[in-house]
Amino acid sequence: MSNYVIITPLVADDADGLLGLIAEERDELALYFPVTTARMTDRKSARRYVAELLERAKAREMYAFVLRDHEGAEPSGMVFLKQFDWSVPKCEIAYFVGRTWRRQGYATYGVIWAMDHAFSVLGVHKVYARVDPGNTASIKVLESCGFAQEGLLRHDFRSGDGRLLDVLYFGCLRAG
Repeated sequence: MSNYVIITPLVADDADGLLGLIAEERDELALYFPVTTARMTDRKSARRYVAELLERAKAREMYAFVLRDHEGAEPSGMVFLKQFDWSVPKCEIAYFVGRTWRRQGYATYGVIWAMDHAFSVLGVHKVYARVDPGNTASIKVLESCGFAQEGLLRHDFRSGDGRLLDVLYFGCLRAG
């Protein structure tokens, strides 16, 4: 497991580095992150998409965080807090890590950090995740971060290739 992961809120200057990461991982990411991969196809579209994410953060609709292996490094992954329901309050967490940094704890650190942000800064009561039942690595990340499987949602996610996929629903409640 990595001993060091930098996690920062997304900023406009991250657009080019994220475009590079998305370009390298596009085939894998397109299935589960169809919006992000479709919106980041070139430098101009990446900058526009990042600007929109920043506006959504100001509106308390969605937050994006960037993972790096050291200060000033290009992005190695992302974590999103999205689908807010402020009446509960709850939100969904989604994350990805580039293949170079997988199985080193980056996703785990990112999820723990984003959960803490959701609970302590944003004041949500529950963070949930929807995961492909075949994505054992992501399931292990969630379980190691304290999430409990709450059920199977049938045909609950439209993948980048247009299929409706079943997802396992995991949740984690704020302590206390």
